[in-house]
Amino acid sequence: MAKEELNFSYKRTFITHTRRQIVRGFTRSIPNLRVLPRGWHKKIFIKAANKLRKIHMIWKNKRYKISQDLKRKKQIELKMLAEYLFKDKKCSYECNTRSLFLNERLNSLEKYLKMTFMRTLNEKYVYGVKVVKFDRKGYKRRTRLLILTNKSFCLNKILKNKLRLKEKIPLDLIQKLEVTSGMDNFLLIKISPQYKHNKGDIILEVPYLIEFVTKFINISGNYKLLNINKLGVNKKLLHDIKGSKSGVIELKEHNSTPSITKDKYKNLIVCG
Repeated sequence: MAKEELNFSYKRTFITHTRRQIVRGFTRSIPNLRVLPRGWHKKIFIKAANKLRKIHMIWKNKRYKISQDLKRKKQIELKMLAEYLFKDKKCSYECNTRSLFLNERLNSLEKYLKMTFMRTLNEKYVYGVKVVKFDRKGYKRRTRLLILTNKSFCLNKILKNKLRLKEKIPLDLIQKLEVTSGMDNFLLIKISPQYKHNKGDIILEVPYLIEFVTKFINISGNYKLLNINKLGVNKKLLHDIKGSKSGVIELKEHNSTPSITKDKYKNLIVCG
């Protein structure tokens, strides 16, 4: 047993000695940096560096082209969906689809608040825009930051340095998106009674309405969500209010400019 341990000790010493000699031989083959002129390493590797630079540029160009192709494809898909939903059905379709659809319509502060808010959710951001929300009773106007994710619809109150969540509704519990056929930006979101925090339907004025609705329906995958109401005399739309009778929204053809106002009977008037 002692003899085997002795042999193992000799082998370990031999291996260590061999490794030491290899390292010493390697260090003797390294050029003396004090003797070589400055930039010697650049001259040695300049050809390889040029080849790598060309390969890198080709890779960057290819990656950029792929990203642009994907963006262009997404734009085409969204524009085709918008055409299917709105063409010859809503008057503002032509002027609202000339430019590219964007992922958000926020200023720098709103973008910062949005990023902070999204850190609290385990969801994917889809779209953001500042909107006007009307109270269900009295129809008082309130500014809100609308954030659409792949799972929910969020309305946030804008504070000085953060967003306060006012309403968060799962997309699968939204029953209808009601709009008019006019030039207005009116949107009524009808909520399923199965939603346990349901306060009633949501009334909004949404800039870039067609852009938002198209993205909403694209992410939900349900084309039947949208309903376009024609304007005219005695055209009305009812909206639900929790614990109260339904509210009335009158839909009228516009005389000059589109507007959303309240009349003397405390009904909401949408002039498209």
